[in-house]
Amino acid sequence: MEFVVRSKELSLGRYDTDKIANGYLDRYDSFLYPLVSRDVKVLEIGVRAGGSLLLWRDYFPKGVIVGVDVALPDGLSGEDRIQIFRGSQEDTAFLSEVALKTAPEGFDLIIDDASHIGELTKVAFWHLFDNHLKPSGLYVIEDWGTGYWDDWPDGRSFQPEPPWRSLGLRLLRKLTLVREAPWANHNYGMVGFVKELVDEQGAADLTQARMSGVPARTSRFEKMVITPSIVFITKSAR
Repeated sequence: MEFVVRSKELSLGRYDTDKIANGYLDRYDSFLYPLVSRDVKVLEIGVRAGGSLLLWRDYFPKGVIVGVDVALPDGLSGEDRIQIFRGSQEDTAFLSEVALKTAPEGFDLIIDDASHIGELTKVAFWHLFDNHLKPSGLYVIEDWGTGYWDDWPDGRSFQPEPPWRSLGLRLLRKLTLVREAPWANHNYGMVGFVKELVDEQGAADLTQARMSGVPARTSRFEKMVITPSIVFITKSAR
């Protein structure tokens, strides 16, 4: 299939979304080009002013775009191929209600651009991924790097260790006396959740335990790609 840089075919200045200023579409293009001409069902959690819904509607000429947010934007109620619903990403009953109403066979693409809070993102991810994303579907988590920020609810900025401390910790870790993550945000929040997803990608090795072992299961992911600010996860076809 020929690679189509779909975003270059659109007048991006029309859309009120930070995905453009942040340079996210360059990465999206490389994952989404096989879907451009298909009758896709897209769910985006966290839509702010609604500009991204208009963007996706035009990006996928045959697509149906579903948006969810705790506060709905104005002016989208009459837009063709766009449906919006008010609710929270951690409300799994609500998410299922929306999914069964708009995409009973599952979504082809789910984008989480909502709270950027690890625990809420985790609840929405596993519920939607397991129950409402098609096999081989794509799940995208935006702005996971907020988990490093002091001014974000579950964030803590990266602080390089002074050389003396780094050397001391390396020596202690070699002696297995120190096992904790070097930064607290590795254990919780968005960064901790991304690490949890890495474990799922490695499920076969994780459950094999040793070289001679047999994996208890394979990953639910076909692949996981971590980029600055965005994680792309393709669901296994099985």
